[in-house]
Amino acid sequence: MPGVYRNIATRALQIHGSLGVSWEMPFTREVMGSFHMGLADGPTEVHKVQVARRVLDDYVPCDDLFPSTHLPKQREAVLAKYADVLERHLETL
Repeated sequence: MPGVYRNIATRALQIHGSLGVSWEMPFTREVMGSFHMGLADGPTEVHKVQVARRVLDDYVPCDDLFPSTHLPKQREAVLAKYADVLERHLETL
């Protein structure tokens, strides 16, 4: 979240040009606030590792050379599953 906050505040500051860094606009304060938020929130790398762990928890290692999402492997499985249907339709052609 601190990175998103910083990106928005920085972009707003840049869009407003020199007015963006003046005391009349809150953008420099917002940019500094994003750094404070980052310090309070904790190290970003820790958050990335936690998200990666949660994503990878759902995956099971593959015993084969290619994963189950490999397209040629999926094509072979579909052809095997629907072989009888394909044969019937090909006979009618």
